[in-house]
Amino acid sequence: MLDLLEAYGFFGLQHGSAVFLGLLRSKILAATLGPFGVGIFSQANAFFTLLQGFFILGLGGSLTKMIAETRAREDYDGLNQTILTVLLAYGLLGLLFVILSAVFAEPLARFAFNSAAYWSYIIIVGLTAYAWLFYQEMLIIFRGLMQWREASLVAIVGNGINLLIMVICILLWKVWGAVLSLLLSQVVSFLLSFWLLVRSTARRHQIRFWKARPQWQVLRSLVDFAGPLTVMNLLGTLLYLTIRSQVIRQLGAEANGLYQAAYSVSYAYMGFINTAIWGYGIPKLSSLKEDVAEVVRIQNNSLRLGWLTLVPFTIALLAGREIWIPLLFSSAFLSVAPLFIWQLMGDVIFFIRMNILISMVPLEKMRNYFFEGVTYWILWTAFSVFFLNRWGIGAVIGGYFLINLIFLAFDLTIQSRVNGFRLRQDNLLMFLKGVPLTGLGYLIAQFVPSLFLRLALCSVIILVLLIWLPGEQEKRNGLAYLHQLLLRLLAPFRKQSKSNP
Repeated sequence: MLDLLEAYGFFGLQHGSAVFLGLLRSKILAATLGPFGVGIFSQANAFFTLLQGFFILGLGGSLTKMIAETRAREDYDGLNQTILTVLLAYGLLGLLFVILSAVFAEPLARFAFNSAAYWSYIIIVGLTAYAWLFYQEMLIIFRGLMQWREASLVAIVGNGINLLIMVICILLWKVWGAVLSLLLSQVVSFLLSFWLLVRSTARRHQIRFWKARPQWQVLRSLVDFAGPLTVMNLLGTLLYLTIRSQVIRQLGAEANGLYQAAYSVSYAYMGFINTAIWGYGIPKLSSLKEDVAEVVRIQNNSLRLGWLTLVPFTIALLAGREIWIPLLFSSAFLSVAPLFIWQLMGDVIFFIRMNILISMVPLEKMRNYFFEGVTYWILWTAFSVFFLNRWGIGAVIGGYFLINLIFLAFDLTIQSRVNGFRLRQDNLLMFLKGVPLTGLGYLIAQFVPSLFLRLALCSVIILVLLIWLPGEQEKRNGLAYLHQLLLRLLAPFRKQSKSNP
């Protein structure tokens, strides 16, 4: 499990900085733009998310898988041909989407913002998605080669620079500047990642894609595999934008800003989970796809490590909501606090589902994966829109929890038969011990009125979870990893002390 700990450690550093800087960004947005401005910016960001699906077209899982497989075979010619073919094909396709977003800017603005006056935001977001595409291709190359340190370094430095860009743009141009900062941030991130790829990783893995030739066979293989992922991702982002658009139409931009407060915090830490599972799981499982027993072992390890990390964090987050919501946003956003428990519990269930389903991509069980993904998005959208007038944004957050709970039962009973996943005995014991204690923690965090008493009780529960659930070997592995990490951090200082007699 040490390689999993190392990968999660790099992803943790990456997303720890992303969470801190992202929440600082949310605080700046809330303080400078208010709920209305945050609502408009979040809708531009939601449209950006929609365009990401069109631009990347299932590339994340498929290209990571292909790079990991060519690396495992030490097929460096195939590796370079794959990279060049993808860069050219997706670059041309992305350029087409930029042109289309500019041509149809006004109707797209009416769809996303309920007003054609925001047409310039559509053009900016289209260019942002194009820059983001090339940045993501660089990160996919790093992860496919299992260069998690380089991928994390690029993201950490890029996040810091991007925050500075956003602050300057907001001070100069308010909401329009906030949207413009999305574009400038992605351009800087791409340039930084490309520089690191050429200077560091290229020599180590014989990457010379600029000397290779594109291959139609690579493109055909990519399309065959990425097709189901593309349709599912596009449908998901489109339906999610539909949910956010209905919130604006039925409840107003301010309600959308309140929902963004709950979603942005969830998105920050779930980004770590997504990156860890996809960034580690896809390349690792792709190189081991012939060994199903090893695939299941890695799934169980990932599930165990993630549970021991995510559950205590969400309990602490829920318990201290009256502290961090005003700090990160403003007191105007406290009205969403009672609903936050459903978002957190939905995230935990979603994480369990991801660990069960992740092997379907490298094992190419795409029909089942596609069916579940499409059904999930349709049901969540229908539930949210139908109950929006009755329950407000609670319909969106509560629907997220309910739909994930339903599909968890489906995944444990049906989907696990398809990909061969079986819950390991120690994980089953962990859930039997941990689920009741976790439920108690959520109840205390939600309903105990005294903030001091609530934090004290939840601290005790978190401590019990961290001591009682891990096995002795896991505790030793964790301490060994922390010791190794500390030695790495202190290495530059030790070298300096030796050089100075």
